[in-house]
Amino acid sequence: MKPKRILIAGAALAVATIALAVPATPASADPPSTNYSMVFDDEFNGTGVNTALWNYRTDSKGYSVQLPANVTEGGGDLTINLKQQTVGSYNFTGGGLVSKQQFRYGYYETRAKINVGSGWHSSFWLQCGDGSTTYPACQRTEIDGFEIDSASPETISHEGVLTWKGSGAGGPYSAGTSVSTGADLTQWHTYGIDWEETGVTFYLDGVVTHTSTYPPTAWTHDYTNIWLTSIAYGTSPDTTKLPSTVQFDYARYYQKDYYVDNDGPAAYGYSETGSWANSSLTGWTVGSPTRYAACGSAGNTATWTPTIHTAGTYQVYVWKVTGANTDTNERYDLTYSGGSSTTYVNGNTGTAGWVSLGTHSFAAGTGGSVKLTSSGTGCARADAVKFVRS
Repeated sequence: MKPKRILIAGAALAVATIALAVPATPASADPPSTNYSMVFDDEFNGTGVNTALWNYRTDSKGYSVQLPANVTEGGGDLTINLKQQTVGSYNFTGGGLVSKQQFRYGYYETRAKINVGSGWHSSFWLQCGDGSTTYPACQRTEIDGFEIDSASPETISHEGVLTWKGSGAGGPYSAGTSVSTGADLTQWHTYGIDWEETGVTFYLDGVVTHTSTYPPTAWTHDYTNIWLTSIAYGTSPDTTKLPSTVQFDYARYYQKDYYVDNDGPAAYGYSETGSWANSSLTGWTVGSPTRYAACGSAGNTATWTPTIHTAGTYQVYVWKVTGANTDTNERYDLTYSGGSSTTYVNGNTGTAGWVSLGTHSFAAGTGGSVKLTSSGTGCARADAVKFVRS
């Protein structure tokens, strides 16, 4: 059995081909720096899939139907069984898992080996969804850590970012590549995705394989689920190599920075007092809604409180929303370990963007916060705050 870590917490476009030399002996990998903290981890050490953490992939696509029965856990690995099996009008079955929890920025990692025999498309990727379809209404960001067609077991056919408008309608932005690894991907290799606000860096066995630029101005940076899947796709599978398997050793997510927004999953630490309403002005990423306090009314507050997993030093930023009649003297009170500071922002001048409130120490937990208070000179506007680990 392979060595394990201890569980500590609960349509692709290839625009280029990169040739890569990976280590002869696949390396274990870790986040890019020690500033990352593991907050999700399944080592697949059980005797069955942890359905509190995962949904099964159950769609029909390509040449296969995806079946929960094809996904097993045992011996320290997650195994997707690939079969020649008739279900309805399909002659093959695959499968996979999709995390129930959603994530955004951070480092994602898995260790995997694909099957021997052509006709299967295996993936480690991020997208909103529950596994019932790859085209859910909620899909906006897709990040492909790897897509591997088993007909070419040395090539990652797509590694990069795609965007969607939901329900299969393509979005306006894509950035990705095909990677010729020079390695046998039917053996164990470690794959990493480091998603930050302005782009995504991809790793194979600890080696950077590609970087995709992906700023918030390109498209909506939504929360995504982790997908570990394999389906019959591309060419009809080689039946002489069936049944076969694709295996995953673990799935891990590490967080470094904390974003608290006024909407969606990132609104977990957002609260208001006084009179607030939805605004037509957008916030820090495409389609991000903002809020505004009653114009001319003082004392309305908006508070952002992150849940910080690891104590450390963080630079804190607030997104300045600019517009006519915006409060000219918005007050931001930052609370950190052992102290507080106050910053005033004029939202009626300049351009929208991140404004630094300073760099300070923060303890783990919910002791740190940013509170906006309206001055009454216009409409105070609220969107998002970020705590960036330094």
